[in-house]
Parts: sequence; structure tokens; C-alpha cells
Amino acid sequence: MQLQNQDIFINQASAKAVINEVTKLTARDSAFEVVTKQRDGVTYPAFVSLPTSLGDMYHAAAEAHGSAEFLVYLNERYSFAKLHELATAFSHVLSQECGIGKGDKVIIAMRNYPEWIVSFMGITILGAIAVPVNAWWSEQELARVITHSQASLVIVDDKRFAKLEDILQRLKVACLIARPSQDQNQSLCLMNKIRQFVATSVELIKNPRSVQQHEHKVDSNDIATIFYTSGSTGTPKGAMSTHESVLTALYTWLMLGSAAGIANKAADVEPAFAPAALMAVPLFHVTGCHTLFLLSMLIGRKTVMMPYWDAGLALKLIEQERVTYFNGVPTMSMELMNHPDKDNHNLDSLLDICAGGAARAPEHVRKISLLFNSGNPTCGYGLTETNALGAVNGPLEYLAKPTSAGLPTPPIVDVKIFNLENQPLVQGEIGEIAIKSISNIIGYWQDPKATLAAFSNGYFKTGDLGYLDEDGFIYIVDRIKDIIIRGGENISSLEVENALYEHPSTLEASVFGIPDERLGEVVGAVVCVNNSESVDEQSLQLFLAESIAHFKVPHKIWLVAQRLPRLGSGKIDKRAIKIHYLSLT
Repeated sequence: MQLQNQDIFINQASAKAVINEVTKLTARDSAFEVVTKQRDGVTYPAFVSLPTSLGDMYHAAAEAHGSAEFLVYLNERYSFAKLHELATAFSHVLSQECGIGKGDKVIIAMRNYPEWIVSFMGITILGAIAVPVNAWWSEQELARVITHSQASLVIVDDKRFAKLEDILQRLKVACLIARPSQDQNQSLCLMNKIRQFVATSVELIKNPRSVQQHEHKVDSNDIATIFYTSGSTGTPKGAMSTHESVLTALYTWLMLGSAAGIANKAADVEPAFAPAALMAVPLFHVTGCHTLFLLSMLIGRKTVMMPYWDAGLALKLIEQERVTYFNGVPTMSMELMNHPDKDNHNLDSLLDICAGGAARAPEHVRKISLLFNSGNPTCGYGLTETNALGAVNGPLEYLAKPTSAGLPTPPIVDVKIFNLENQPLVQGEIGEIAIKSISNIIGYWQDPKATLAAFSNGYFKTGDLGYLDEDGFIYIVDRIKDIIIRGGENISSLEVENALYEHPSTLEASVFGIPDERLGEVVGAVVCVNNSESVDEQSLQLFLAESIAHFKVPHKIWLVAQRLPRLGSGKIDKRAIKIHYLSLT
């Protein structure tokens, strides 16, 4: 498959036109030919031609894009070839100095740094297993995952080292540090280790690619990653993916982008700017790792890594680096369009404003279309367990269907709606959304019971309630656990949140059930408002009563001025909010 230098979801053509091109591209003897393949007794559509491993993909990307700029972080700039050279050297440091071999687990616990990417590449080149963990977890949470994953090595930044030093010594787990502080052990510095290896390896200096092959051949069925889920429903589980699973997700997006490019060309739409993405989300989640880092490497897209999220800084970087692609949780795009300096920046390069991780309110979709000259609202739907692959809603259909999570990507992804007995429901009926794809995880690390419960005949049961419309688009009604049952009536917390976002004073909202002796549950809401003097609980309830049924109007509304707490993924932490505010009742 030829590596494409293009953005993936920038598309003014209709979904139907793109799907027509997908059908051609995946036909026999075509660029992305798809056949059937069995895994664990289940038949899946699969690409005929994939790299064997992520390491092979990195090598191909370095060959294809070479000296082109890949990663920008503050004043640091790295080409595709340079990052591959650093990662190749690091894979040898892991093997020769740290004793890491194929199948060993290596934890990455740090904020977004170039070293995060070098670490992930080096680990997976070697055939070891990358275990990215949430850098915002507590000391106890991090320690639990270090133990549970049976990690042989932990790679941290200075803040995580300060938090974990005593625990790592107690657990006798080796450690490397990205960007250690002056008072930390400089001999453990990741980059110093790489530099020392390069300085002493004549072969690597002459030809860094010549030593990329290791004594252990990496197979497509080998485990590449274990991503620990965010833990919003309890103790995080380790989601295991093979090299083939991750690569299938990447090449599905590549195939979709190629189809969109052909459809756009037929529609006389040509990109005016070279592809560039803004990385505003953490790499320890699949959105950051897969749709930004790995996909950018595959398609030759420059990626601008933010040191932290700040809407004002994001606007500056979009203008300065001519960013074409933005992907973040809905709050981020909302902050971009509401920022007082937005109109002071030239944002004409920004073509695609994507949301993932949570649903956008329909009003936000319309506002993005109105407030950005070139930017188109899009969204993607996927989970850690699907390696972020699932569905995409492009600009034309997103405006027409703003409450839809999108259209499953044919022919790789199949979506069904299950009832409680895991039987498929007919179009329009609400049940649990289930996704079947060879890109899905193979299971949860050391948790066969959870693995068995999560799958049915190859379909991963997402925990999302929803339905498919007559065009095959997915609509998410709620999370199964977030449905509020008031006197026998099912109420979607998402529906109430969307209604709250219609109020001009609402910045953020979280809706949940409050126990009630008579009705079982009533609706509660915590709402962050931009002007508490212009709205109160009663006026907001009256406003909601104009658009949703009376029984759905929150019985209790807490109005707050501070932003709502978040998980590491950037999603609003509904579980923590519910626990806190229920304690006040």
C-alpha cells in the first residue's frame, strides 16, 4: 500500500460518494484489497497487504517521508527520519542495557513529550509490549497497574519519577526518566542513554536503519500494546492489541482518506495547505496515540504537540503552523470558538474540527460551521477496545445528522445493536451498540472473565445504548449505566445535557440520577455557567421545560462557576461528580 500525504477526514463529498470509492479501493487486486480471515474461530474482513509489524510501518514511513517535518514541540522539530533513528537506537538500549526482550511489558507514564513517541516506537520495534498509562493517575493507581501488568521497566517523566521513586525501588522495577530535573538521577535519562548508544555504535552512525532487525522476529499476531481503560466505571482493565489490530485501524483510516480524496477530486475540491495536525489530547489514550501520532506518521502529516491544553495557545499554533486538522474532546472545540481572541487569528488552514471521546451537543455542531470560515465539524466514534476504530461522521452528514456518531467504516467495521440476550435488533430499535472488527482487542490482560463478558461472536459490546437509522448511521442514546429510570420512564442523561447546552449561559453540564424514595430516581444536573447572575435553578428548569418532557427536567440543579472535573481522557468525570453531589443531598 502506498503511503499517502493527505489529511484523512477532510471531505466535502457525501458519505455515499466516499463509500462508492471505498468499494472500488477494497475490491480484488485493488490498493486496499480486503478478504476474509479467521481469528479465534471468528471470521473478519481483513486487508490483504499490511505491514507485518508497527516497526515495519515506521521504517516505511521514514523511507517515504524522510527529512520532512513530522513532530513539533515548542522549539524542537523532528523529521520522520530523525525520530525513526532515535527510536531504533532506543530499541537497542532497551535490549542491550535494560534487558528487555520480546513480550516484555514496558510502561510509559509521562505527559506528552517527544520522548513518549520515541519510547513507544522503540518498544514496539523490539517486539516488547508498550503499556501507556494515564499520567494523571494517583500514586496508588499507577502502582496498581505497574504490578498488574507485570512490567519489566517503567519510563517516566520528572513528575512521575518523583511520585513513584519509592514504589519502584520497593517493587524492584527498573526505570528510565524523560527530562529529569537537576536533582534527579541523570544516569537514568532516556535521551542520554540513546546518545551514548549512538556515540558508541559505529554501525548505527553509518546507517541507523541497518540495525533495526532484532534476533526476535515480530509477528503480526504478537501483542503490541496494553492500554489501560480510564477507570470511569471502576478499576482499569488492560486492553490487549496485536500489531495487526492497531495497523488495521490505521490502514482503515488511510483507505477512508484515499476514498475521500478521490471523491473530493471528483467534486473539484483541492486542499490548499499541507496536512498538519494539532495534538491537544494525551498520547496515553488511543485518540492521541493512534489518530494523531501513528496515523500522522503513516500519512506524512506534520504533528504539532501542545505542552498543555490552552485554547489561546491552540489558536496561535493553528495560525503559526498552518494546522489543518484538530481533534479533541467537545469542550476543546467549544473553547476555541468561544475564545475572545478567535477572530484575531488567521484560521483559514483549519479544515477539519473533529470531536471524539464524548458527544457534541447539536448546537455546538451548528456553531462550528457558522463561526469558522474553513473549518468543518466532524466526529469519530471508537473506544480503547476498538483501537479508536468505529464510525466517522463527515461534514455534510454531520450537519444533517448532528446527533449521530457516524457511519461504520465499510467493509472493515460491522455494527449491530444487541438486546440483553446478545441478539441483534432491527433498524431503529434501541439496544447495546456492538462493534465487530479485526482491529478490536484480543482481550483484557489477566482478566478472562471480563474478556468473556465483553464479546459475543467477535462483537465487542461497548456499553453504549443506541440504534441505527435507515442510512446505517449510529445514534448513541446513553451509556447503559447512565440511563436514569424515573418512575419506570427511561431518561437519557445525554438528551438532558444536550437540552442544557441550548441555554446561552451553559458552558458544561453533567446529568445523573438522584435516588428518590417514591420514583426510584429523579434527574439531577451540575451546570457550569458563564454568568451566574443571569440564570438561577428555577429559570433554567423553566427553559428546559420548553424543549423536553416535564419528567426529564432536573429535579435539582447545582450551578457552579468552576469547570467540571475531568478524566485523563479529557471527558467530564461524571462518576466523581455524581458521588460528590449525591453526598450533598
